[in-house]
Amino acid sequence: MRPIPGAATDADDETSVTRQHAPSPLPSVRPPVSFPMSSAPAPTGSRRRSAAALAALLALAVAVGALVAPATAQASTHTPVLQPDRVSAAGIAAWFQASAPAGYRATVSPELLAQYFVEEGRAEGVAGDLAFAQSVLETGWFRWPSHGQVHATYNNFSGIGACDGGTCTVAQFRDARIGVRAQIQHLRAYADPTVTIARLAHPLESPRFHLVTPKGRASTWEQMGSGNWATDPLYASKILSIHRSMLAHAEVNGGLSRPRFADVGSGHAHGPAIENLVRRSVVQGCTSTHFCPEAPVTRGQLATILARSLDLPAAPHPFRDAGATHGANIGALYAAGITSGCGPDRFCPDQPVTRAQLATMLQRALGLPDAEPTFTDVRGTRHRLAIGAVAQAGITTGYDDNTFRPDQPVNRAQAATFVTRALP
Repeated sequence: MRPIPGAATDADDETSVTRQHAPSPLPSVRPPVSFPMSSAPAPTGSRRRSAAALAALLALAVAVGALVAPATAQASTHTPVLQPDRVSAAGIAAWFQASAPAGYRATVSPELLAQYFVEEGRAEGVAGDLAFAQSVLETGWFRWPSHGQVHATYNNFSGIGACDGGTCTVAQFRDARIGVRAQIQHLRAYADPTVTIARLAHPLESPRFHLVTPKGRASTWEQMGSGNWATDPLYASKILSIHRSMLAHAEVNGGLSRPRFADVGSGHAHGPAIENLVRRSVVQGCTSTHFCPEAPVTRGQLATILARSLDLPAAPHPFRDAGATHGANIGALYAAGITSGCGPDRFCPDQPVTRAQLATMLQRALGLPDAEPTFTDVRGTRHRLAIGAVAQAGITTGYDDNTFRPDQPVNRAQAATFVTRALP
């Protein structure tokens, strides 16, 4: 379905179609406590756009402005589909008004459409500003040139159900918000290996959600194209070029999104992981405006994080010091064999978690086999094989000097990344 979802004859997976996008016009741009803290736990047939249609679209692009200069290969960077938006709804709308050619035909204003993209994106953890950039490419700046089967009244902003040749069932949505929602849900299907219909923030609207198999097959925008969402190998670079224009305009004109937490900016190394866990209600800030990323994680807090991430049910435990805040989740981990406490009848919930201890808990939670680590500073620790296991699984790479620093406490930001890598 991507730039053109497949036709009705598609098999049981979301197969790509031979839809090559012509270059898209890109005019010049004028009290730290808690994490969460309650204890509740190949379609058939070739589909090639006609030469005449491609020529018409190319001529249109030239008439509008400068063409996006496609790179010879996809960018080597990684732009997650699941990440916070960087440009606000107001910033997206301002950029669009300053950059778009005449002929806007969507059923709602650019301001309202931008708001829908941001709101629906945040509900599913998808960057709404990048999804908006995708729609700019897909719809020809929301003008729906005559080369396609999708019409403005369909509220279909990403070509869902369209194809170049063959029998197609183009998706039509009852209003603009639902069209955006379907696109966002479909993007999440591509990016999130754990997504199910039950896990979506809203009832399913994407008619091709079930065709994306396996789920999570394209977690970054750089993976889009060449068979994911579109066959055009430059599909991702075109979308990212549009987004760079949007971002540059927002940086100059004050259109950047405000971060959820004042102490976790858009460039924070652990920002995407923190956002992931907050969106899933696994963690929360230390206050309504701050996350306290450098604060150490306690054993009790980690129990709640892991229990929530694993959807473990509350269970009894033998620890006399577990307390009420994390007790049910400590019991859940104990019942699952993930922790045995710090003594015969103690859990030490207020004690900071070390990197080595976290490695052991994650190994047990995931059932990872023991592995010898290559780090130079873990030879004497009893957590050595667990450290090797999580390193082999790609959950940690250690430090640049090839050390793991097993006794170093884990802070809240680091814990978010550890857990997100281990339990997407």
